[in-house]
Amino acid sequence: MATVQTPVRPPSRFRTMFEVQERVGDVPAHRILTYPAPGTATVLDVLDSSITQGRGVELVDGILLEKTMGFEEDSIAVYLMVQLFNFAARENLGKFGGSQGLIRFGGTLVRTPDITFIRWDSVDDPATLDPLPGPFLEVPPDLVVEVLSEGNTPREMQIKLGEYAAAGVKLVWYVDPDAKTVTVYPKGRERGKKVLGEGDTLDGGKVLPGFALPVADLFAPRAPAPKKKGKGKK
Repeated sequence: MATVQTPVRPPSRFRTMFEVQERVGDVPAHRILTYPAPGTATVLDVLDSSITQGRGVELVDGILLEKTMGFEEDSIAVYLMVQLFNFAARENLGKFGGSQGLIRFGGTLVRTPDITFIRWDSVDDPATLDPLPGPFLEVPPDLVVEVLSEGNTPREMQIKLGEYAAAGVKLVWYVDPDAKTVTVYPKGRERGKKVLGEGDTLDGGKVLPGFALPVADLFAPRAPAPKKKGKGKK
């Protein structure tokens, strides 16, 4: 009878869970997968359903990190994706990915922004993007959008921003449903950032020139008004 061999993993450089949480931005411990041991996970583990158990995960320094998102935050992301997609589709400007779209930044970093967009003209041959030859987008996208959820921490989002900037992402948007703001980071940098409120308009900059969306529309309630009751018969 054949025996199943457990893969040999290198020892983790993290000695304590405190060090692990510090590396990923002080996120709640329940978001950190404990198998494989934090610090020993690989890119292949991201794709292994027996490990992820249907959860969306990111990979940071060998740490598998669950990305949680509430229904309301996801609804905002979907609405924004539809607006962006409809605009870009008019001239077939590029390719979109959603919250399950895996982006590999180098060997050991995998992120899944809530919205990803890459222009066809950002690569020498657009055919290399359509279809992708593997499960990951391996080139820097032009735009990433993160809709902040309860489990996100300021430090985590700061770390992500630095990664996006280092990778060469041209435009980053952080959408905050609680504050009803969108923070725009050109090239993923704090320098030049703009915080847009409900009285402002979000534009696509050089990535999607001509795109414009009132920030208030992003957070507006969409439920229909209750129907008026007819007068009862006497």
